[in-house]
Amino acid sequence: MRDACPPAFGRRGFAAMAAALLPASAARAQEWPARPIRMIVPGTGGGGMDVIARVIADRMGSILGQPFVVENRAGAGGNIAVDAVAKAAPDGYTVLLGQTAHFAINPSLYARLPFDTQRDFIPVVQLADAPNVVVVGEGSRHRTLQDVVAEARRTPEGLHLATPGNGTVSHLTGELFQGVAGIRFTHVPYRGAAAAVTDVIAGRVPLMMSSVPTALSNIRDGRLRAIAVSAARRSPVLPDIPTIGEQGFPGFDANTWYGLFVPAGTPAAVVQRLNTAANDALRAPGVADRVRQEGGDIVGGTAEAFARMVVADAAKWSRVVQESGARAD
Repeated sequence: MRDACPPAFGRRGFAAMAAALLPASAARAQEWPARPIRMIVPGTGGGGMDVIARVIADRMGSILGQPFVVENRAGAGGNIAVDAVAKAAPDGYTVLLGQTAHFAINPSLYARLPFDTQRDFIPVVQLADAPNVVVVGEGSRHRTLQDVVAEARRTPEGLHLATPGNGTVSHLTGELFQGVAGIRFTHVPYRGAAAAVTDVIAGRVPLMMSSVPTALSNIRDGRLRAIAVSAARRSPVLPDIPTIGEQGFPGFDANTWYGLFVPAGTPAAVVQRLNTAANDALRAPGVADRVRQEGGDIVGGTAEAFARMVVADAAKWSRVVQESGARAD
């Protein structure tokens, strides 16, 4: 993808996880948690990720008998927050709400990071996921994904595609799709989603690859038209919008996941209790509905399943980063 005027958790991570799953002392397991737990969230307050964090933190605090204090740390594509958790004591009192970009993309996107996602973290549980969505303005002539593909093939310089920025999940989903579809986009990277959405609504850029949470309110209000979601299954919050796979590109699957991580070395009993509490929180009344209001869907499961998924996703996105030549701004 041409720009117009931006190996992760693997065998060493599994080794760290295995070490963490060795029996902790009975006294240590019984004492935890004895004080409030920090949940560090990359980014500023008020966004979809922050809402998910606060909903889950509230329920987990009730389950474990100690409050979870959400702490927002913005900057460097989430790396400031991730680094803070990597350097935290592995005692169960600091957890990270991480997502696809932090663990599957940034290790390939940034030339140098002050932490090692393969070595410094233990995945605890996948909380939720949300697909990306191809959107156009309400006045656009594009009604289906095939309309977009057809015009892209007729446009020598490549149809302009807006994203929230270089190296974002949305950008790389566009890169992945153009390779599968055999077309070229001209990438129009914005510094954040708000300006991109505004320009697509106004018709200044013909289409955008966006996260569902970012685009959802404008889709519901009719200012944006969704024409395809990027996950393997339809989104429960956009059930009438077909997937990319349904529109001629079977097997296409790209979304953003959200999950909890702790520093490597955190005792096994603590990891297990966090996992159990998170799964219980996801099943609590109202949680699924609240997450869906933000464009996501709850997941849950074991720490082991989440670790395997992180490994697979990191391999996929590393290839896309390398093939696209994307670099952090």
